[in-house]
Amino acid sequence: MTSGRRGPVSAARTSRPETGRPRARVSRGTLSREHIVDATLRLVREEPEGPITMERVASVLGTRPMSLYTHVRNRDELVALAAQQALREWDASVPKGARWDNQLRAWCRSLRDHVQAYPPLMLEMTSQGTFQPALLEAVAVLARILRRAGLEGEALAAALRWVPQTVLGAIILELSRPEGLETPDHEAAAIYGSLAALEPTDRAQYDDVLPYFASPDLADLFDYSIDRLVDGVRAVAAAT
Repeated sequence: MTSGRRGPVSAARTSRPETGRPRARVSRGTLSREHIVDATLRLVREEPEGPITMERVASVLGTRPMSLYTHVRNRDELVALAAQQALREWDASVPKGARWDNQLRAWCRSLRDHVQAYPPLMLEMTSQGTFQPALLEAVAVLARILRRAGLEGEALAAALRWVPQTVLGAIILELSRPEGLETPDHEAAAIYGSLAALEPTDRAQYDDVLPYFASPDLADLFDYSIDRLVDGVRAVAAAT
């Protein structure tokens, strides 16, 4: 299904031409690790579809790739440092005094907004199998919310894995959605176009539900997914 909130996601898909980005030249003597990390974050924000390479980061700084290796060992360290800085910028705070379910929704949306700001960097970070301290600080906020919901012990541990992975999965699907399937209407039309290839008994399974695919209630599938996530947490808390 599709998400109706296309602003940040569409922006993440729109890359700027390499020649259109002004270079902030840094002389070799003044180049620092901080400069390199800042340039990497700028590159990811402005050209999210491009790869994160030493050559492209050096281009942002107006220097040669070899000059970066004085300050970072390799690309993996560069990505780790940039991800750590990006995570420090993540504001995972939630409304004080709000019900736990509304706090959980706010936490999930803050994760979505941050991943959309740095899509390739955040996705690379999740594939490296490391846990940055800034990430654990944000998950500690989630832990407090889930404790308020009534989860403890094994149930809490499971939810601390289940909730972030579910939210990240929804975000990744949203970011990778083809442009031709950006709205529920587009998705419904694509399904209609493929139904003719199905056996009649299989096609009949869609007859009564397909009109609802374009329902305004399902326009933002991310919010729908978070509501079902809240339902799941509530059910687990009731069973423990």
